[in-house]
Amino acid sequence: MNKNETLKIEGFEAVEYFSGKNGRIMVGNSLTSFEKGLWTNDVVLGASFAGVPTGVLPLRQGAKGWIAHEAGPGKDEAGIGGLMIADEYSVPAAAIATMEARVGDGATLLTGSVSRCNNAAKALGVTPGQSGEEAAHLMLKGKPGRQIDLSNRVDEETHSVDTPDGKVCLCWSTSRVVGEHPDDVFCVASHGGKTMALYALEINPKGVICNDAGKGKDNSGVEGLWELDNHGIMAATVSTDSARIGYPMETYENGVISAVNKTAEAKGIQVGQTAKEAAKLMLKS
Repeated sequence: MNKNETLKIEGFEAVEYFSGKNGRIMVGNSLTSFEKGLWTNDVVLGASFAGVPTGVLPLRQGAKGWIAHEAGPGKDEAGIGGLMIADEYSVPAAAIATMEARVGDGATLLTGSVSRCNNAAKALGVTPGQSGEEAAHLMLKGKPGRQIDLSNRVDEETHSVDTPDGKVCLCWSTSRVVGEHPDDVFCVASHGGKTMALYALEINPKGVICNDAGKGKDNSGVEGLWELDNHGIMAATVSTDSARIGYPMETYENGVISAVNKTAEAKGIQVGQTAKEAAKLMLKS
């Protein structure tokens, strides 16, 4: 039964969309929805960017295949970097076209069109232009997955840059940060969607700068900025064409601001500034 019009997903839960003899299709608003548990008989769709740090999450937990958001694909096509890693282990993976799915909204991956797919997916009949739902059903025909040790492929640590105005923290996602950080500004390599805001609120930063993931359908790639406005947290994104998504130092060193919330704008942060300039202004506020 086609349920993609009514599929409701709250927060980071994983929802079963389809179950059959070849396994299940599971959908989440983020690939972090699948970083725990075993998914060896499941194809998982998570509305994260399809880059390196996100792409390894379902591989670690043995997913049969995975589908995520193209996120541009941006500078050096970093938004789809995870597809190649999946290919190394013969795991099918695909990305949905940037403007056809909402970042942080897993249900839209089912209706959006595939823009990129790896060789393992192509071998199962996945091609650009298919819907995410069609691609997921084809991936179910593949072999069961297996857990893969990819601990050396992603830096999960939070690093910092000490400046005269305070500390800038660098991480690929605030989901990796422990505790509250009310005096620190974070330069994050993940997207600026609603799920970003949910994670950021847990650490209560002074400010956060992330990647716009190509902004996506309905400007969903920057939607989290407005949620942080509701909590008085300065927030901005950098253009995915200026900084490789998935690489936090890129956000800080090369990022150019593409969207700003009202809280940040009130402190002088503007579109077109460098991320370094924006971080300095956030720290001085």
